[in-house]
Amino acid sequence: MKRLFVAMPYGRRKAPLDGDKPAVTVEIDFNAVWNEILQPSVPSGFDTKRADELRQPGLIDRLYNEWLFDADIVLADLTFGNPNVYYELGIRQALSKKGTVLVACKGTKLPFDVRNQYVINYDYFAAPTLRIFQAELRQAIENASGLEIDSPVHVFVPGLFVGRSADGTSPDKKILELAQRVQELETEASRRQSKDDEDRLVRKLQEADSASRVLSLYRLASAYMTSSVDVLERLAVRLRQFGYFDEALEILQKAVTLKPKDSEILRELGFVYRKKGALFYHDAEKYMKESLELNDADAELHGMLAGLLKRKGNYERALAHYKRAHDLEPESLYALVNLGGICAALGNTDAALHWYEVLRTHCDQLIAHHRTDYWTYFCLGEASVALGDEGAAALAYRQAIALAPPIEDLRSASEQLEFLLKIKFGEQTAREVLPALQEAMASRSRP
Repeated sequence: MKRLFVAMPYGRRKAPLDGDKPAVTVEIDFNAVWNEILQPSVPSGFDTKRADELRQPGLIDRLYNEWLFDADIVLADLTFGNPNVYYELGIRQALSKKGTVLVACKGTKLPFDVRNQYVINYDYFAAPTLRIFQAELRQAIENASGLEIDSPVHVFVPGLFVGRSADGTSPDKKILELAQRVQELETEASRRQSKDDEDRLVRKLQEADSASRVLSLYRLASAYMTSSVDVLERLAVRLRQFGYFDEALEILQKAVTLKPKDSEILRELGFVYRKKGALFYHDAEKYMKESLELNDADAELHGMLAGLLKRKGNYERALAHYKRAHDLEPESLYALVNLGGICAALGNTDAALHWYEVLRTHCDQLIAHHRTDYWTYFCLGEASVALGDEGAAALAYRQAIALAPPIEDLRSASEQLEFLLKIKFGEQTAREVLPALQEAMASRSRP
């Protein structure tokens, strides 16, 4: 069983918390502090001894020093600057490398020598806050149990060796262990720095709202060559969204080298190749199929592959994948809008009108429940075009554009209308509303 020694005042004391303000005193019952605040915070599995429990005839100094030296944890309450507590703390940190946890009543002014040490404050006069303090104290005790060294004395003099028995670690061995530990910490610090750099890049990518800014972040990332697949994927997505397809492919090829069986990376590779145009459709289909082999339950990917097949004129296969996407996510607007369009392309007018009517109903429900985004209005606009409601279509597209969608999504919405014109479905309404989307795209592309 682990041992925990408690150095603290006892009984009822009245004194100033701040030595610079001797006239401002408070009264604290330290027996209550121990019984009701500190002791309940000690995790199970500790043999706990309070300092005043050793006040008995005999070798008191020996008992004190034995507990201060051997205890796995020493818990010291620095409230009121009690000399005995500071004396016991000094002995502990001089003799032992093991864990020490410091607490004090809120408002206690600590001496300069201990201000840079971690001290957990409890508010004796605010009971509702004590539960948070107790949870923090319990965690601190558990953490301190695993520390090899936390004494400022032994940190300052890493070769200092204090032992009472033949099995104590020798200074030379301890120095070697410390050297190894330093190497581990340096490695960990380097890893954390890299992680910090990557997190910073991710934040910058999320904030980037222009093509030039995304491109500058791509150059920054290329300079330090991150090996985080997650960061590489995020960067590639942003590059693709702003039309930098070759740069996105460069990033994704590195990512797939690091993680060749990652369905998300393969999916994004396929999507970027699809965005590059008809000359790259073969590569796009190859990577999308590889991704589906790893995750056939990806509804969005089924939609991506169906969109590619639609562009290749393979409407039957596209319909199968749109249906699969709808089966996986029946509420998905993406699957519904494309089921309408692909049925229209296959000449099945009744089915097309059915899916567009279902789509319009879903969009209306989302709007009624204030759960909309620009994509909701894009879908409502296309449904209204297909159903011949020019006024509703124009309004929906204006609402979508007002929400400042990414240019990539503006382009997709425009392509959908061009597809309806191509298959001569709702073409009159499509022709009326398409210029607004084209103008919005042109405006977003201007420097």
